[in-house]
Amino acid sequence: MFPSIDACKFLKESPGIRRFTAQAPSYPPMLSLIHRSLRTRPMVALLTLCSLLLAGCLPESKYPLSTPANSVIDPRLEGVYAQPEKKGRGIAGYWHFHYRERRAGSGEPARVTPWLEVLTVEHSDNGGLNTHRYEALATRLGGHDYLSFLDLPDQPGKNKRLTYSFARYEVNWRGDLRVWIANNDAFAAAIKASRLRGKVTHGGFSIDSVEIDDTTGHLAAFIAAGDPKVLFSGEPLVMRHLAH
Repeated sequence: MFPSIDACKFLKESPGIRRFTAQAPSYPPMLSLIHRSLRTRPMVALLTLCSLLLAGCLPESKYPLSTPANSVIDPRLEGVYAQPEKKGRGIAGYWHFHYRERRAGSGEPARVTPWLEVLTVEHSDNGGLNTHRYEALATRLGGHDYLSFLDLPDQPGKNKRLTYSFARYEVNWRGDLRVWIANNDAFAAAIKASRLRGKVTHGGFSIDSVEIDDTTGHLAAFIAAGDPKVLFSGEPLVMRHLAH
């Protein structure tokens, strides 16, 4: 759904996203349900956003596709999702999407912000829960829906510049979610053709990293005018909606 994505070397060598293990002896009701489900099914590594990249990496951008002021609050995204295994009938992991709320003052009702908080949960080998967090902004461009997401570090407070990555998403009639990650080659080609400002780094015969250094307005115009099936291609990440 993104950036301290320590780029291609990490993504190619790691089977999943960076994570930490929850050590608490008890879990909130929804996490308890997830925990029991994960323990009773044969698990494979969580099919994360990174796993969709195959040999490539995520393009990284200094700026999102929309600012918080003009981002869309899409209530369809909120809820808990199960990610099916690619093969078999098991569950690879769970995703929880929630819009952050903020109170203006004491006694004031909470106001929904455009920041979408995303939590992934999977069962770890040592019997705990592995989790990872993202934050995202939703944007509507050219009749399609997009996310600008931040991959949050496992250790808060690290002085590392976070960068955005992009994804396109669709929600079907029953609330299931499909997510396509930005195509590294397509964005690299746009930078080389001077359609976007940025830098492409090559490692051997492949692209090592794509760093976008363009404005939010220019990025949004570029994606709105492009073919979403070219800019966001490949096999989608599929999530089955369970509950709000």
